[in-house]
Formats: sequence, structure tokens, C-alpha cells
Amino acid sequence: MIEKYLFIGIFALTLVGIAILSARKAKNYQEYNLAGRRLGFSRLVATLGAAEFNTATLIGGASVAYSYGFVGLWYTSLIFIFVFGIYALTVARPYRRLEINTIAEFFERRFTGKNSELTRGVASFVTLTFTWIAPSTYLAGLAVITSVLLGVSPLTTVVVLTIFVLILALAGGFLTAVSIDVVAYVLILIFVPVMFYIGYSNSGGFGAFSSVYEAEFLSLEPVWDLESFGFAAILTWGLQNILLYVAAPWYGQRIFSAKTEKIAYRAMLANTVLITVLYGTVVLTTMFSRVLLPELDAAEEALPTLVNEFAPPILQGLILVTLLLVGISTMVAIWNSAVSIVINDFVRRYFARNKSDNYYIWASRVVFVILGASTLFFALTFIGSILLALTYVSVFTAMLAFPILAGLYWKRFNTTAALASLVVSCLYVSVALILSFPYHLISPVGFVISVVVGTIVALVHTEERDEEALDEFFALAHGESKVKTDA
Repeated sequence: MIEKYLFIGIFALTLVGIAILSARKAKNYQEYNLAGRRLGFSRLVATLGAAEFNTATLIGGASVAYSYGFVGLWYTSLIFIFVFGIYALTVARPYRRLEINTIAEFFERRFTGKNSELTRGVASFVTLTFTWIAPSTYLAGLAVITSVLLGVSPLTTVVVLTIFVLILALAGGFLTAVSIDVVAYVLILIFVPVMFYIGYSNSGGFGAFSSVYEAEFLSLEPVWDLESFGFAAILTWGLQNILLYVAAPWYGQRIFSAKTEKIAYRAMLANTVLITVLYGTVVLTTMFSRVLLPELDAAEEALPTLVNEFAPPILQGLILVTLLLVGISTMVAIWNSAVSIVINDFVRRYFARNKSDNYYIWASRVVFVILGASTLFFALTFIGSILLALTYVSVFTAMLAFPILAGLYWKRFNTTAALASLVVSCLYVSVALILSFPYHLISPVGFVISVVVGTIVALVHTEERDEEALDEFFALAHGESKVKTDA
């Protein structure tokens, strides 16, 4: 136990040092908010990977693998081939070319005229809702880890870590987030394979899976008849994540910060491969823990218990630090996104225009403090249902995907169509959640409604628009000198 606390102490001091250096580099709001749009390939891959590789998916997704074997491989790993591959092919380059600060600014640039402000406002509110609540699910995952590996109560974990992460985030904003992500990603690349080896060597290898899993859970053939994690749920989860990430403000913030559009695109392709492999490795590691620890009361404890029971003390400390950093880096990432939305979409637009950089930096720090307090409350609520909570808070952001994609690739798609698509689909998923609709009838149906309503309105409703401005938007977004107008 002493070794663990020693590593935690070194780790904490290292992060504080990173935060101090980042604060010194953040000389203006552009640096504090978007790292000056200077992220190169390596740093962008690292921050994209660390921002996704989070304790909510890690602990929650691992619990699926512990219970249902290769079902967890579909749920936690393979879906990201489509999630990030589609992101790279559809929005990575256009987002960077547009030089926007938030997802709502995309709506502002693309949808003009009557109802444009309302459309932008809905986009701001939806993205803020997710980024405000999601960090609590990662904190809840950290509470599971510290409970198993340190014997610390969830309440103590969420209070101490929230205060600590808040101190880090306050210092250098997005620069701090990127620097922490780089350190986290290096540790992830080292210690995820180490955890796999610990499970593999102690369990007897892949052949031992058959002693604890039924044959249907050792095949990639779809399993449809599971109550919570049948293949219909996996398809739903995959679709929802594809939609979510298209509109994900914390991923957008990283792509907006890339040095060039080419770097943004290539980094997303690299991230697609690396995240799929890393999560796949975690799934297999968790399956080994089922062999070694077949009677766990809580499946969410599988991964940290494996480390606690079978890793040497020094490795326990290093892996503990890695797992903590995984959660902390993602919390800082999404907190930064939430603060960016508040400052850029609300404060700078409606309440405090044309203020100094120093004003917006300090306003960001005030929002960080408020955000930290709310995270404490939600984290204690989500312990025990981490993956479910993350799933449900993401459905609204997923409804932004169709207006974004249609806005990028269909010139006739207008402001009224975007607003109608957003409002009707968000109303539907709200009712679906309140009435406890089956999971597969929430975001998929909401997306279909979004597509149908948006398409019909775009086809039947004509409105005045600035054709020259629209052509300029498409030329910029798609890197073209001329854009042909739709017939």
C-alpha cells in the first residue's frame, strides 16, 4: 500500500508541474482555449486517444466483457472502427478548415437568416448539457478503481479528485488538458499491454476462456437474446456513438486545434486504429479476470481487482497511476469543452463582448469552479450504473449529427430544416427517456425522426438565403476554390 501512495504522490506532483508550465504558456485566450491551433500529429493523436480512453467506457465496458465475453469486444472495441472512421471521413477536415471554436459556431456559420440564432442556441444548450454531466461518469469510474485498489470510499474519491482536477484545469485550460493527455497516453500505451500480460500469464491463456464462458460468448457471431447487451443494443450503441462523436464538442475542440486539416484527418485515422486495438486489449484482459476471479459481486470491479490480486506491488502502483490518469485526462478534456461552450457561446456572445483575453481566462476559471461542484453531485449518483448513465446523457448530442452532416453536404438544407430537425428529435428522446422506452427505441428512432423531419422541411420550405455566403462556406469547408450550386 505504501508503494501505491508513493506513486500517487509522484504522479500528483508531476501533474501540478505540468499545470504550472501550461499556465505560463497560456498568454492569451486563444492559447487557453485552443492551444493556439498549433497541435501537431503526435500531440493530436495522443490527446484524441486519451480523451476517448476513459474510465466510464473502461470500467463500464469491461463489465460487459466480464459477464458476456466477446460481446464486450463488439460493445467496447469494434464499434470504434466505424465511430472514428466515419468522423475522419466526414467532418475532421471541414471542422479544421472552418476555424471555429465550438460546435455551435458551425451552426452559426452554416445556418443564417431567420431562426439562425435560435438554431445556434439549441446546439449550444445540447452540447453543454452533455459536457456538463459526462465528467461525472468518469469520476464514478475512478471511484470504483480507488475503492478496489486503495480501499478508499467513493465519497472521499470524488471530493479529493474533483478538487485536485479542478486545480489542474484552472491553471492552463486546454493547454493543461493536452499536456496531461500526452502523459496519460504514453502510460496507456505501456500499461494496457502490461495488464493484458498479467491476465494472460496468470489465467493460462486464451484456452482458459472456455472454462467460464459459454460457446456463444466466445464467438464474434451476434448474440441477440441478451436482455441488456444483445446485438440490437450493440448496434444501437454503435449508431449512437457515431452520431455523438460527429457532434462531440470535446473532440471538436481537439480537431479545431490541429495545426492543419491534413494533420486533423490523419490523426483521426490513426486514432481509429489505436483506440480499437487498445479497447480490444482491455476486453481480453477483463475476460482473463473472469477466469481468475469468477465470483465477483460487481462486474465493474473486474479490471482493478485483477491488478490488485495479481500484479506485483510496484506494478500495482504504476497501473493505478495509469488508471487514475485515464479518468483525470478525460475529465479535464470534457470540462475544458464545457467551459469553452459557456464562454464562447454565451458569455462572449451575449454578456461580455470585446473584453480582454485576461477577462475571458478568469471567466473560464469561474465556470470551472461551478462545473466542479456539480460534478461532485452527479458522480455519486452514477456509481453502479456508469455505462448506462453515459449512454443516456449522450442521446441529445447525437441528435445534432444529421443537421451537421446535412449542413456540410447538402446545400439545400436550410436553417428552418436544421431547427425543426433538432427540436423534434430532442423532444422525442426526452419523452422516450421519461417513459423508459427500450434502449433501441431512443436514439435510433430519434435519428430517423431527425432525418425525416429535416429532409421534408428542406424540400418543401424555401427561405431567403445569402447564396454568396453559402458558396463561400462550402468552398471553405471542402477546400475548394469554386462550388457548384444545387439545381
